[in-house]
Amino acid sequence: MRELYKAYAAKERENYIQLLKELASIPSPSYHELEIAEYILDYLKNEAEKTGYKKVRLYMDDVYNVYCELGELVRDGEYNAVFTAHTDTVFPDCYGPLKVREKNGNIYGLGIMDNRANICALMYCIKYMMEQGIEPKKQILIVFNGCEEGLGNLRGSSRIIERYPRICKWIAFDLDYGILYNRALGSCRYKVEINTPGGHSYENFGEENAIERMACLIQEFYNIHVEERQGTLTYNVGMIEGGTTVNAVANSCTAYFEWRSDLEENLEWMENQFTTLLSKIREKENVEVVRKVIGIRPSTGTFSEQGKVVQEDLVKRTDRRVREIIGRAPVCKAGSTDCNIPLSKGIPAVCIGTCQGYGQHTREEYVRKDSLEQGFVLALETVLEECER
Repeated sequence: MRELYKAYAAKERENYIQLLKELASIPSPSYHELEIAEYILDYLKNEAEKTGYKKVRLYMDDVYNVYCELGELVRDGEYNAVFTAHTDTVFPDCYGPLKVREKNGNIYGLGIMDNRANICALMYCIKYMMEQGIEPKKQILIVFNGCEEGLGNLRGSSRIIERYPRICKWIAFDLDYGILYNRALGSCRYKVEINTPGGHSYENFGEENAIERMACLIQEFYNIHVEERQGTLTYNVGMIEGGTTVNAVANSCTAYFEWRSDLEENLEWMENQFTTLLSKIREKENVEVVRKVIGIRPSTGTFSEQGKVVQEDLVKRTDRRVREIIGRAPVCKAGSTDCNIPLSKGIPAVCIGTCQGYGQHTREEYVRKDSLEQGFVLALETVLEECER
């Protein structure tokens, strides 16, 4: 069958690349994915009408997730597998149409590897199934979801779980095929604002300065010792702003704090450490501390015994498939992907890409054209194998 898939990929090469370029030209910052969602939905509806494929239900929800239910459509039934590809990009300032260009065998575009190429692969999987009249033995669900990036806070994948709580396994297509994400890298993100009365830099010298208080907080934050914690645990202050002028005691300062771990207990431990640091500052007179949650991503939860078996099998089969099709083993690691949501609930899940490229989250992001056919075959085998299980 693989040779058949390769032949189809070769035959459709130019159409595939054209679809990828069209997808890459559509802007879709987190929370603003309506345009690309409508494009995907219209494309799939046209394919269903053109091929006469009947056992499919296509719709979009209020958070711009596009759903494709395949197989015997039993309402509220169990889904053997869910496949996802997120539609948002990290660039909030980009409005279209976006520029897409080719150079030296690469296709450049904002979000073209993360995640346009994977959207394209999954759309083409549905197209192939419709053309060939392939119906899964059990229900499967394919979703093009929003709000995976940054402060999207996995809103799209969370909504999938709300609508379809009975999911056996979850496979996300994201980034490139060199990494297999099999554990969830959770994170906590906070905006902290410190306020003081402020004043004149000379007349009010010695009074509480919001910037000085924030500097102390950041220093204490970086003095937290994580060396003896199990798993991985990192932390960061990514932004700081405040004050009004050089000759004024700052009356306000804001900073953004984050920590990440592949263990939920580490996230909770850091939460306690951070809360203690904030409490110490609140003890100071004329100092107000305001903390606001801007993002929480869960880490891996607890699997049932059966869930452990399914997870191990899912990882092994995905690893084998990448080795056979791509020619080398993917690196297994924890990551922050749409799989965080199912993994946190004990649902087996992995994330793998369908292309090779460079520069994700930069304005020089590209995919290698010569990686796209292999990537599509990888996606197609992944989907069709689950259709037969």
